[in-house]
Amino acid sequence: MAKRTLFFVLLAAVCVARPLFAQDEEVRLPALEVVGQPIDRPGINPERAPFATPDTADLLRRAPGANVNVNGPITGMAQYRGMFGQRLNVRLNGTPIEPGGPNWMDPPLQYMPRSLVESVNVIRGVAPVSTGSGIGGSIEVTEKSSRFSESEKFEFHNDVEVAGHSVDSGYNLGGILSLANKHHRLHFIGSRDDGDDTRFGDGTIKGTEYERNTYGAGYGFKVGDHEFGLDYQRLDVNDTGTPGLPMDISFTETDRVNGNYAGVWNDIKFKAGVYYSNVDHRMNNFSLRQTPNFCQLPAPFCAGADKRLVNADSDTFGYSAQAILALWGGSLTLGADGQLAEHDATVLDPDVAPFFITNFNDARSNTYGFFSEWSRAFRQNWELQLGVRYHRVAMDAGRVDAFPAQLADMGMGGMPAQMVSMLRDRFNNANRDQINNNVDWLVQLGYQMNPSFHWTFAVARKVRSPNYVERYMWIPLEVNAGLGDGNNYIGNVNLDPEISRQVELGFDWQTQADTAYFSPRLYYRRVNDYIQGTPVTDPVVTGVSANAAGDPTPLQFSNVDAAIYGFDANFGYRFHPQWRIDGVASYVRGKRRDINDNLYRMAPPTIRLALTHEHAQWFATLEGVFVYRQEHISKTNTRDPQNPNNSDSEIPGYVLANLYGQYQFPDQGLTLNLGINNLLDKSYINALGGFNRVLNSDVAQGQRLPGPGRNFFASVRYKF
Repeated sequence: MAKRTLFFVLLAAVCVARPLFAQDEEVRLPALEVVGQPIDRPGINPERAPFATPDTADLLRRAPGANVNVNGPITGMAQYRGMFGQRLNVRLNGTPIEPGGPNWMDPPLQYMPRSLVESVNVIRGVAPVSTGSGIGGSIEVTEKSSRFSESEKFEFHNDVEVAGHSVDSGYNLGGILSLANKHHRLHFIGSRDDGDDTRFGDGTIKGTEYERNTYGAGYGFKVGDHEFGLDYQRLDVNDTGTPGLPMDISFTETDRVNGNYAGVWNDIKFKAGVYYSNVDHRMNNFSLRQTPNFCQLPAPFCAGADKRLVNADSDTFGYSAQAILALWGGSLTLGADGQLAEHDATVLDPDVAPFFITNFNDARSNTYGFFSEWSRAFRQNWELQLGVRYHRVAMDAGRVDAFPAQLADMGMGGMPAQMVSMLRDRFNNANRDQINNNVDWLVQLGYQMNPSFHWTFAVARKVRSPNYVERYMWIPLEVNAGLGDGNNYIGNVNLDPEISRQVELGFDWQTQADTAYFSPRLYYRRVNDYIQGTPVTDPVVTGVSANAAGDPTPLQFSNVDAAIYGFDANFGYRFHPQWRIDGVASYVRGKRRDINDNLYRMAPPTIRLALTHEHAQWFATLEGVFVYRQEHISKTNTRDPQNPNNSDSEIPGYVLANLYGQYQFPDQGLTLNLGINNLLDKSYINALGGFNRVLNSDVAQGQRLPGPGRNFFASVRYKF
């Protein structure tokens, strides 16, 4: 590893020697163009983004309002305007991804390695109802794929990228090989990501190594106006750390199959798709970290260090269909979609064979949706979009059991075993069959005031039903869909759906010469029945949590009232044919409305500025990242003196300098990227990084996880 690190350090040193090679981690720069052409709209352009980490979620930092909850090196959870997890609708190639682990160790973007990403699209503001039922927004990631050509002759294409980074002595290799003509297309994809523990200014963050292998294939054929496609992907993750969670990934093995159709019948456009995924997942607390000692019961499975492993698996089947036709001077989309998901998880002790806890047994969540969306332009300068969605969510779960409860059935184990038995029986006797009938709607209005100024206004209602963890977590354990706050949680079968009402106002301005732009948005979201952990008062739950799971102050998923509001913008100015500045600013505030408290894990105010010097074949960017301190901490989630993983003190702000650049070799299909992240090797705390759970690390247990140290990186991409 040391030789590989030295190699990439030397490569990056060459980069720095070139004039002003720098970094743009946030704002989409246009594809390389003739110098002096107008500025493009900002967004996320993977071809121009630095390949400094293996996590695709890092690309989201370039979009206004977006950020990443970091639980591990390839376990980044997308955040948008304070919403994350299942509140966001994240799709890969148009397909929703259902994580297989109950702690979201495999969030959706883990299934899309950085070297295979074709594009990332964050829908600004309120997402159309056609994108799905997420209340927090919509993110679409597209994988590299084969494309039909214009002739009968088969053409061969390849797009391969290799990258390395010094901060974790890691490397990434991936790409696609394809063969296509106007009727057939065929491709093969593959990638590998491997790295050691991440270094920071004061040492090493233990438990941050990773290994991920991805491979797959796809085929499509085209007949007239009709296209058919079939894709397969296999994901293998092995021995990957998640220091912000109580366990690490032992393995995740996932098979995904997607089929799709697109065509035109009688001037009506049709799209349809089906998908299936199977996830086999194991996590443990002893392979990559020192085993903790949290169980206080006088039982063999609590003697000494408390080794635990969890076997989890899930199956998901889904479908979608929509028709697009002209109606009333506009475009009408009618559609239906659905997803049937099933989850199981069992906790085991590798040293005590009889021990088990059936965490989730046949936990099912079936969603059936129907939507209608209509849009048109009228009165020359006005645009209107209307949408309505109905989705029926049917949930259920099988009966559960646990070894301590079985001891109580035999008159053994004393009061601790009896309390586990009481929780088991409560759950098994509860009405676990729950049905929600949810309705979303959207009204969006746009007005083109003049060629340089466009207003947008939107108001919407979005609804989210609880996920299976929030509803069916029957025993207090640190299982919470990746919240990473160090608390034990118990579910609530009778949770109500979250109802979000949102209003947004903004505009897009650019000069007629397209040399400057400014696109701000103001938004306010009022959420009734927001699902949030609240303190448990039941002595049975607290007794089990304290004695068996090490947390005397657990939380229960409950319905509360919340408000989320903020501002975000992107902006830029070309002040010279070869010089430009681009920026992204984001501010979000999340509050409880029922008590005086803040919502958990809100991104701090951030401004990113990128100064770019560009020529026809190369560009260089110097970037500054300015993060304000986070003063608004959730006391409910973090004020817990009996839990070392929590702290409600404010998180200091910081300033980072980044430097990177790109060179495209003319007529060779070869692109070289070089750069440095955290140029001054600044030690800082990532407010969205969670709390360290790993013992004997250079980061104390319970301390907030720091951001990476100075990182030299380089990548080479070859397209033919």
